Amino acid sequence: MVYNSAAELCEGFGYPPVHVKLTIEIIDKRLGPVKGEAEIAIKPVKAKGYLEVLVEELESEHIFADENGSIYGSFGIDQSIQIYDEVLTTIPFEEIMGNENWKETVEESITADKLKEQLEKSLNDYQFSDLSGKYKFRKRCRITELQFID
Repeated sequence: MVYNSAAELCEGFGYPPVHVKLTIEIIDKRLGPVKGEAEIAIKPVKAKGYLEVLVEELESEHIFADENGSIYGSFGIDQSIQIYDEVLTTIPFEEIMGNENWKETVEESITADKLKEQLEKSLNDYQFSDLSGKYKFRKRCRITELQFID
């Protein structure tokens, strides 16, 4: 199907969510690899004139690391990573409207390499809380493995 207008695209657009399994490496010697799953959705935003590629939900397994004890030590962690409704990238309507191969355009933005890169940015912006819940901090993260789930 070819979409010829923004209204047609917003009313008729449908692309199934993409599910992925992740292995996340948090740069912290107290932690090993962390497993997680994410659901990626592609939704039209008529007011802005683009499709959003967004993380509808990303959740990791529970992460625990004790506090280091010294004033210069690391904060403790006792939580899982949870990211909801965060936009990874956008696709302008102009790239979709009038294009018979619009699915290819969408699929180019959700390749394993692109998702890995975009999800790493989200993970690196994620704010952990210390054990008391008083302090927020970030940890550098890398995705070492990303698999699509059917």
